[in-house]
Amino acid sequence: MSWDGQERRKKKRFGVRGCTLRYKRGGVLSFLNMFGEKLIALNLSETGCHFIARDALPGNMSIAVQIEAPQAGDKVNASGRVVWCQKSAEHDAYHVGVEFQSMPKSSKVQLKILLDNSVLEKIEITTKVYLKEIEKL
Repeated sequence: MSWDGQERRKKKRFGVRGCTLRYKRGGVLSFLNMFGEKLIALNLSETGCHFIARDALPGNMSIAVQIEAPQAGDKVNASGRVVWCQKSAEHDAYHVGVEFQSMPKSSKVQLKILLDNSVLEKIEITTKVYLKEIEKL
């Protein structure tokens, strides 16, 4: 599933400097899976996120994410589904959009604090910056 260019978001997304996330396949037996490596989160909202993954993720795949940011005290945990996945034109990677479907109350509070303290509306990332940042993770 790829993005068709039409904006459907209900909530404004914000870039959070230094924000990373890990994901794992969701679903009934998701507790058996381990979270993967740290990836770069490009933006977040109360209802979803956009991140860069090394591999393509199938549309509608259930997913669990764990979001970390220097400004956050605790990790933000959410379950959702992959809404779109598109090969990057610049990177050997994929842009992935996730819609959150459930989140513990403590994570909702933490995410709200994180978004309220966010000053960026969008993070532009060049190939050079991407390669530099991914090496740090």
